[in-house]
Amino acid sequence: MDRPDADVQMLRDDLKNLRVINKLFGGLSAVRKNILPLMKYINDGQEIRILDLATGSADHPIQLVELAQKLNRRVHITGVDRNPMILEVSRERTRGYPNIVVEQQDLLNLNIPARSYDIVLCSLAIHHFSRADAVRILKQMDRLSRVGFIVNDLHRTWVAAWMARLYTHLTTRNPMTLFDTYVSVLRGFTPAELSEMAVEAGIKKFTIRKEPFFRLLLIAEH
Repeated sequence: MDRPDADVQMLRDDLKNLRVINKLFGGLSAVRKNILPLMKYINDGQEIRILDLATGSADHPIQLVELAQKLNRRVHITGVDRNPMILEVSRERTRGYPNIVVEQQDLLNLNIPARSYDIVLCSLAIHHFSRADAVRILKQMDRLSRVGFIVNDLHRTWVAAWMARLYTHLTTRNPMTLFDTYVSVLRGFTPAELSEMAVEAGIKKFTIRKEPFFRLLLIAEH
């Protein structure tokens, strides 16, 4: 997905497949459920500022804007990604959302001042990095957030990997989706591994939570 020479139409189709997977298999609901307690720390009249790292096609920012509207809360969300082709898709999808801004940023070199956001999110991204770089990203999330942050990733099990393979082979012929979904599960984490990485990153207060459909979340609070 992150290759600069990726086929544009294949990438767009892959992003569409990932949006469906996030909706059907708990990615969106896991973030929505676990961000609500963090939002309660922010005064009702105050705008909630959220940063979404590796935003992809911005399905999390869109759902969080809609959630904020239901709660009668003001929200401003910045989605960042490194890939220009992915950013083009996310900008198309957020065109009708003035409180969502999409920017190009490298997760390993974020040019953002400390404590710029109340809440920082990162979904299905850190398993693409080496352990050292993943820990570095956790440190950045801790640095950038005032209230807390959420990492939404995959719980690595063979059952999850084979379920991912079965679902994708039944629903798509996109080689990018077929490869990335299965491999992503195998590059996911166990609860112990994610906890060890948080400790290594110096995160003082955090919870590791297992959610349905093999989702594994790290929720940190300041």
